[in-house]
Amino acid sequence: MEYFSGISGVSLTFVVMMTMCSLSIFLLLIGLYFNLRKWSQGSEGYGLDPVDGKKGNILVFFKSYWNQLNAHSVHHGQIFFETLIFDVLLQRRTLRADPFRWFMHILIFVGWMGLFALSGLMFFIEITHMVGIEIMDPGHFRDLLQFPNQVLGYILLFGVLIALVRRLVIPKVRQNTNSYDAVLIVTLFVVVVSGFIAHAGRYIATGITDFTGIDLLFLDYKIWTLWGMPVFLTYVKELALAHSVLALFIGFSIIAFSKYIHMITSPLTMILNKGGEK
Repeated sequence: MEYFSGISGVSLTFVVMMTMCSLSIFLLLIGLYFNLRKWSQGSEGYGLDPVDGKKGNILVFFKSYWNQLNAHSVHHGQIFFETLIFDVLLQRRTLRADPFRWFMHILIFVGWMGLFALSGLMFFIEITHMVGIEIMDPGHFRDLLQFPNQVLGYILLFGVLIALVRRLVIPKVRQNTNSYDAVLIVTLFVVVVSGFIAHAGRYIATGITDFTGIDLLFLDYKIWTLWGMPVFLTYVKELALAHSVLALFIGFSIIAFSKYIHMITSPLTMILNKGGEK
């Protein structure tokens, strides 16, 4: 099985792409491991102080988390699924604090998680095909995902753009923005934009649209390739490869090594505290 991305006209094989994905997942797991080990050096119970000199152990972390999760002293009378749906997924506390910021978070959350889920489905179809289980032809399934991928991509893009605008035009947010925050937002923006450019180039190269007439369905492809400039056709495989690398190692692996770790820690904290204050 070959992928569209590659170098000098040579497409990446399934083995090469899976090697890249495996390395990305490995780096994420390594980062999570060191974070869990660091967190396990903290308190082992609600209201208790950390033990001096205690060595980190991820098993200790999970044990402590489970104990605190079941501690009656932090129970606010809110059931698990209410916390999961309203506080984690719908982020109601953020909505009460700042509706505009909540809208930005929801866009980024829905876009990122949606694209992640569809990528997982595509991976599942490819794996089953490789082992001889024909659920659906991978090429056909990939075509079916084009439209939802584009919709989710725009949702994520608008969320990232709002994040950029907030840090540029809102004085309080701008004052609290350092170079580290700026780099994270800009790199995420580059990952998303590179995805649109690579996707549009793929449609040019495969002849799906010739950029003639008015075709609203392919309007975004025209925009992202500046109405089909030759450079996007000449280096379309390289652009697709660049996006794959950026998405895997900047959009995914970096989660465990940056402030994006809050995507994991915030839900864990809210579940532990039964949603916190209402």
